[in-house]
Parts: sequence; C-alpha cells; structure tokens
Amino acid sequence: MGLSLTRSRSSTEKKEKDQEGRADVEAVVEDLEFTEKGEHGTKRHLSPRVVSMIAIAGTIGTGLFLNSGAALALGGPLGAWLGYTLMGILVGMMMYCLGEMSCYSPTVGAFTEWGSVFVEPAFGFAIGFNYVLMIGMALASELSAFAILIGYWDKDASHIGAYITVGLVVCLLLNVVGVKYYGEVEFFFAWVKVLTLIGLVIFGIIVNVGGVPSNREYIGGRYWRTEPWNDTFMDLKPVGKARFLGFWAVLTRASFSFGGVEAVAVIAGEAHNPRRSIRLATRAVFYRVVGIYVLTMLIIGLNIDQHSPDLLRGVEDSDGTAASSPFVIIAEQAKVKVLPEIINAVVITAAFSAANEDMYAVSRTVLALAKHGGIPRWFLRTSKQGIPIGGVIVAFCFGCLAYLSCGGDGANQAFIWLSNLTALGDLICWVAICYCYTRFYKALEIQGINRRNLTLRGWCQPYMAWICFWFFSIIIFFNGFTSFINGFKGADFVAAYLTLPLVLLAYLWDKIWRRSKVVDLNEVDLSGGPRAALKGTRYDK
Repeated sequence: MGLSLTRSRSSTEKKEKDQEGRADVEAVVEDLEFTEKGEHGTKRHLSPRVVSMIAIAGTIGTGLFLNSGAALALGGPLGAWLGYTLMGILVGMMMYCLGEMSCYSPTVGAFTEWGSVFVEPAFGFAIGFNYVLMIGMALASELSAFAILIGYWDKDASHIGAYITVGLVVCLLLNVVGVKYYGEVEFFFAWVKVLTLIGLVIFGIIVNVGGVPSNREYIGGRYWRTEPWNDTFMDLKPVGKARFLGFWAVLTRASFSFGGVEAVAVIAGEAHNPRRSIRLATRAVFYRVVGIYVLTMLIIGLNIDQHSPDLLRGVEDSDGTAASSPFVIIAEQAKVKVLPEIINAVVITAAFSAANEDMYAVSRTVLALAKHGGIPRWFLRTSKQGIPIGGVIVAFCFGCLAYLSCGGDGANQAFIWLSNLTALGDLICWVAICYCYTRFYKALEIQGINRRNLTLRGWCQPYMAWICFWFFSIIIFFNGFTSFINGFKGADFVAAYLTLPLVLLAYLWDKIWRRSKVVDLNEVDLSGGPRAALKGTRYDK
C-alpha cells in the first residue's frame, strides 16, 4: 500500500514538472519574433547574421584545411570530387529536414528533444548521449590540435600542456560571460575561415593556369585526364574494384568532414527571431557550404597529383600542422614560401573556434537531457547570463581529456582510442534526425496541420528524408570495410564500430529505467509550432 502511494506521488510530481516545463516552453514560443527570453533562463541573444555565419563556417575546420588531401589520395581527383559532391548534397537534404523541424519548434533541445517528443524518451536520450560523447571528445581533440598547431613554431613538446590550458580556459570564459559575446567571437572566426578559404581557392586557380611568377607552368586538367580514379587503392584487383572502394572510402571521410553542420539546430534555442534565423541559415548551408566543399575539392584535385610524394607523405606522416595541408603542397609546388605560415595561423583559429563551439554544444545538449528527465534536473539551472552552468562543467571535464595527448605513449594511445569512440557519432546523429523528421511529417499529417503554413518546407518530403536515412545507414554499416581487406584488423574494426553498441546500450538503459514507450503519432506534442500552422487545429488558442 505504502509503495503504491509512493509511486502515485512520484507519478503526480513528474506530471507537474512536465506541465511546468511545457508551460515554460509555451511562454517562450508564444512570441518568438520579439522575445529575448529562452527556455529555463537562457537568453535569445544570437542575431540572424551570427546564426547564418556560424552555420556557414561551422563545418570549415581543421579537417578541410589539413585532411582534405587524404580524400584525393583515396579516390583520385574525380573520385574525391564526386564523393564530396554526393555527400554534400545528402547533407544539404538532411539539413532541410533539420531546418524544418527547428523552424517549427526552435527550442533549446534540438534533435535531443525531437527524439523524445516525436519518437520516444529513450530515443531522445540515446541521441543526446551520442551527441554529448561525440562533441565532448571532439572538444578534447580540437584543443589538442590547437596546441600541436602552435608547435609549428614552438618545437618544445613540453609546452603543449600549457597551450591546451590556454585554449581550455579561454573557451571556458567565452562560454560563461554570455551567449551574445560567444556569438560575436564565433562570427569573427567564421569570417576569417571563409575569407581564407576563398583566398586559397583563388590562389589554386591562379596556380593551375600558370599565373604565379615563381612558376609559370600550366597544369589545367592534366591529373584528371591521366588517372581520374585511384586505380591502385589498397593494391586491389581488378581496377574496377579499386576505383569503387576508393570512392567509397572518400564518402566515409567526407561524412566526417561535414560533421558539425547539424549544430545550427542547437543554437536555435538562443537565436533572436529564431524561425527567420534558422530558415536563412538552412538555405545558406545547402548552397554555400556544399559549394565551398565541392569547389575546394575540385581545386585540390586539379593542382595535385594523387601519387605525389608530398601528398602521400602529408597523409601518412601528418604532424597535425600546416605541413600536411594540400594547399601548402600547392604553394610549395608553385614556390610560394609564405603561405604555410598563413595557413597554420588560420587553422589555429579554426581549431580554437571548433573547440569553442563544441563546449557550447555540449552544455546545451546536457540541458536538453535534463529537460526530459534523462539526467538530474540540477543541470537545468542557469546563471543570470542564461548559461547552463552544469553543462559547461561537463564540457570542461571533456576538455581536460586533451591532456592525455601530451602524456606518454600509453596516455596518448588512450586519447586516440577515446577519440575513436565517436567515429560514427555524426552519422548516427544524421540518421536519427532523418527518422525524427519522418515521424514529425506523419504527425503533422495525422493531426491536420498543413505544411504549407510552415516557416520552412523541404522539397520532396518525406522521400528526401528516407533517402538520407538509408544512405547514411549504409555508410555506417560499411564504415569499417578496410579492416577486412588484406587480412582482418581487429583494432580498426573496433574503432570503426564501437560507437554503435554504446548508443544502443544508452537507449536500452533509458528505456528500461524510465519504461518509455513509442509516442502515438496522434499524441505527438506539436503545440510549439507557428500560429499560422496551428490555426484551426486542436492547438489553436
């Protein structure tokens, strides 16, 4: 009898907390175009220009500047270009799924909340767990890269720990002073990255046509004509197999390069006039980010031979500095000496910017997990500036893992393994976003909400969402195919797939612990939509 009363009281308290949280959300979304109040004390201080620039530059990180040459070595100039083009189009399609849901209900939880509301609480918890783990380890990796990049000038390895400390402390300060200042700093870094990349693309075009005074050689499409694909990928025979698997390896690498593009949904909860901001940002991502990557890979493939010793050395023996950048290889071939220094300086800002964004994303995702009961509600507390202190502390702890990279061989190996835990994190997140969208789309239809009245609508839905869902799922399944070529490599296999069972365990743990059930589509809460869409429905007030 006593146990029954306790359960009843607990259930009543939980319902009251859920109602309070729903009331908080409704109060916030009632007048999104003008309010600066966010959920749970957060502040909507990110302007549309900041949101758009963060979205555009969010995927322009150390990977594009330093590691894009690896795609050329894997697939050849045509294989690399096609791989990035195809992946870019698919990511752009996924972004329209994300943008439509984010414009409909721009809350702080983003896809973590959509998983809980559109599918089931355990699904939302698993997405949030995956994202915190992935972005948390990315934060540590970027801080480590930040320190190593400074090592391009400071060769004393004992200073790496000090540089990590500087990066970590500055990121912490920027994430506690207020989201407005965070946004302005990221806006500045975004412009630096975009302008630098535009300059490098123009430089690549000039080199290709022989316009550099120190090297007047015309290159043109020479490397595309001689060997457009990688005919010797992992020494496989026949050539057709080598070409296809080299191209597939590019797809996998390209998916990691586009990682972080989904973070624009995380900042929706603190964007001023979020529906307009996210609509503009989504369109910017599809056209500009995809265009940037496609054009960049085209220029790299036109100027560098896939069998170039400098390229292969940069891929195999990369020290994480500008020396491994394909743009540096282009500059060295053209006998331009100053470019490596400039690229290294820009990549340092890119690494720091990425670390700063990662700390922000972790803290807000932790807030979203607490909002839906996946972790203690203490993490819902925010400062006067609207900062989720508990989430920032969690992010700071992840950042401290960067110190493993400057330890001995054992500590550094541990850091590499921890980083590998998140290898599939972005792809899993994209699959989850697409699945959430299919449920969202069906719920709109069942509940009589007309998509024509939405702020942003994707094309050819829900077919576009299902295409992305299955394509990303196939890439996940075959992600570790190289571990089976030329003998099974157990360590590579584990690194390629370990993320999957971790996310599955998180889902099962939360499903059993909270006994969550799949939400009936007719019961999906769609009350957070724009007034025009809700008019004449059961949510019309």
